[in-house]
Amino acid sequence: DFMKEEGTEYDVMPDMNAIIERMTTGLEDYNAISKTPMDLVLFPFAVEHVCRILRVIKQPLGNVLNVGMGGSGRQSLTKLACHMAEFEIFGIELSKNYDMNAWREDLKLVLRQAGEKNEPTVFLFTDTQVKDEAMVEDINNILNAGEVPNLFPSDEKATICDSVRDKARDEGKEGDGSNTTMFAYFVTRCREYLHLCLAFSPIGEAFRRRLRMFPSLVNCCTIDWF
Repeated sequence: DFMKEEGTEYDVMPDMNAIIERMTTGLEDYNAISKTPMDLVLFPFAVEHVCRILRVIKQPLGNVLNVGMGGSGRQSLTKLACHMAEFEIFGIELSKNYDMNAWREDLKLVLRQAGEKNEPTVFLFTDTQVKDEAMVEDINNILNAGEVPNLFPSDEKATICDSVRDKARDEGKEGDGSNTTMFAYFVTRCREYLHLCLAFSPIGEAFRRRLRMFPSLVNCCTIDWF
């Protein structure tokens, strides 16, 4: 669908060169506005990956697990796909002092961006950013249920419920108007507008262990092997 300026119907594209040309234009656009331009060579395999990521994130509840070695383009091709879909991209900034509190604050930020502001958002997360296995557990919860249990304290929950009430009313989903109903509505919006793109490496014990411990990494993601 990205080959056309308007409309969402898919085109069958027999011509690989046309796709490469279109994506090269997209990459030039991205580099023109980005603080960290990407110096990529777009060849058929790379372009196919961008197409796959685009197809997944444009679907409701679409999440993608990019599996490949570091440096195979999992992150940069995701960034290009997000730019072409006109989605916001969100990632965490690791520092020495980055701890679970900072992680939870980042999660609140990205969930509210998607659920309150209704901005189509892609959360790009890599296995090199895992400082604590609890982070993967939170990702597993978001994939599975759209929320992290006990993430928001009651005062923040109340603020969120008030901010989504009008939208819920417009859509006829206000129900009894209770905070429980409103928060459930917020969670459905999060699931609708937030897409996770995970970049994991299949090498070593960690990947196998995580897939066993957190099955949503497989069950709730479309897997793209790099």
